[in-house]
Amino acid sequence: MAQKGWSKSTFEVLANNGKRWIIDMSSTRRDDAMEYAEKLLAAGKHDGVRVTELREGWSTERVVFEKINLGREKPLRIVLEPQAEFCTSLNDYYALPARLTMGRILRAYLDQNSLSMLELLFHAGHLRALDRMDKFFPSAIQHGAQLQAKLTGQTKLERLDKLQIVFDKVLARARKSDDLATYAEFLEHNNLDRTIALIEQDVGPKQVERSIYGTLANHLEGGGWRDKFKRAIVLAETSADARSVGLADELLAEILDGVAAIEELFGGFSTPVEAWKAYVAIISGRFTKAPSYMSPDIVRLNELFNLHPMIATRQVLLRRVSKGLGSTQAFSKDGREKDRSDFVGLLRGLVEPTGLSGGPYMAEAMILRAKTLLGEDGDDLPIDTAIRQALYLMPSQAVRLGVLLDLTSTDLGEKHEVAIRQQLLHLLDALRSIYDLFPEDVHEDERTHGIDALRERLGMSILGEDIKTSLSASLGKMITDKSKKTEPKSEPKPKPQSDTAPSPSEQTEGELALAPGQVLFEEGEEGKAAYLVLDGVLEVSRIIGDEARHLATLGRGEIVGEMALIDHQPRMASVKAVTASKLMCISEKSLSDRMGKLAENDQVLHFLLKTVVRRLRGLARNSE
Repeated sequence: MAQKGWSKSTFEVLANNGKRWIIDMSSTRRDDAMEYAEKLLAAGKHDGVRVTELREGWSTERVVFEKINLGREKPLRIVLEPQAEFCTSLNDYYALPARLTMGRILRAYLDQNSLSMLELLFHAGHLRALDRMDKFFPSAIQHGAQLQAKLTGQTKLERLDKLQIVFDKVLARARKSDDLATYAEFLEHNNLDRTIALIEQDVGPKQVERSIYGTLANHLEGGGWRDKFKRAIVLAETSADARSVGLADELLAEILDGVAAIEELFGGFSTPVEAWKAYVAIISGRFTKAPSYMSPDIVRLNELFNLHPMIATRQVLLRRVSKGLGSTQAFSKDGREKDRSDFVGLLRGLVEPTGLSGGPYMAEAMILRAKTLLGEDGDDLPIDTAIRQALYLMPSQAVRLGVLLDLTSTDLGEKHEVAIRQQLLHLLDALRSIYDLFPEDVHEDERTHGIDALRERLGMSILGEDIKTSLSASLGKMITDKSKKTEPKSEPKPKPQSDTAPSPSEQTEGELALAPGQVLFEEGEEGKAAYLVLDGVLEVSRIIGDEARHLATLGRGEIVGEMALIDHQPRMASVKAVTASKLMCISEKSLSDRMGKLAENDQVLHFLLKTVVRRLRGLARNSE
């Protein structure tokens, strides 16, 4: 082992008598210091016990263990997790899925001591302190046993015995982790790539994983959450190997999974939705400026997302968004109109080419929020209407299909299988080719990749094999048909997609001419403008059941499309020209400015106008 040339650390054990800290013992061995601290704790004669570490070159010592106000602490409570990862070997308990589950159950203890779960697994002092908590720890280990019993078919008592054996082995490992201090010191001056190479050179294959994780735990130890976060960021930034970046990603995910860490790093948000938007911006690489009250290293995390997948951190942040979105927690105190607008804005940030970021959990959360938020006068929508209204917010058929496939794998999907299957079949019935799935500006290769992604989502769904087989064949046929259409032929090639005329609904300024039969916009589209009819006749229709139902005929002097701009919801109907027509576009900004002036000059009329729009939408939904 390459210990030569590396300075030793000095560990000091301090005891508190209620007024000041007194050095009670000093050692160059971490294990000896922790052993002594445990004895002081067991004696119960002090108000607090602390262990500090000072390395050569450090200006101040780092606190590696601390227990204060002994005997006067409020009792801690475990967090009940719904599911757990099954671990077949001791090393599985050190892997990220198990660490996240254990960390969530033990969150109260970890947050109280500013510890990540990985640090706890290699910290004998904290493990022993945890073991002595006669209510908290037994509750935690019993809950873990209950979760694992569900996975194995064993009894809770059998799993409890197994987990106690595992805990004893973890504690034994932690008590013998002094040999890892050398690698932690090496990591202080080198990147993770070189440190892993040194470990692999020094230890046998069976000890590599334990040594790497122990070194990372030692590296994180001490300081607050901002310090730990910065160290993990630096590890990711200075690593070239994907394995090293992945390990740093794990550390960041584990830190951001804790409530106390989030509060310390982000400094609090004015509303929950502002927090969710920030998380979405980070994983999208769009969070470019942090306010002064936030850790400046959050911007560095944003930059990492532009360089690496950061899968673990991404999943943890999206889990925060889906849990909040699917809860009954209010978006803000600004009323339902503002909440609806924020809801639409949040979803736009979550949209991927074939679904929502966050997969099934996010899809379920979106429907639950739509159920409570898109109803009229505070009423909840029926679940089938909530699904339909939420799908209207999606920008393409591919996204809608991906969301429906994800929903089949959720508790909500299982409970409302009939409603989701009906929506799925209705959507599939409207598809004729690959070009119906994606927006016109999507490149051909992206369409093909999108089909592959949808088939992957289909494979993970719990639909019956009959519909899976049929849908997979249909998606495959779309790719085949597209390939046939793009084969070179003797006749002139069609113009590139970029040369085709834009959809009329894309025009938001000036005058617009429509030919007879030309569609202005479709039901479910995002509203970008309203239109004043200067000349001609327009027909308004809506899909109800399986048929298009005529709603109205509009002529000169009438306005269409204004509702989507007022309440920021998708178009509630389709509009096409019956005769050659000329329209004047009214942009969203122009209408917003006018609505703003109306709110300033006549708040009653402004409120009445919004109320009328809400009730009109309610009447349309009730007619379905």
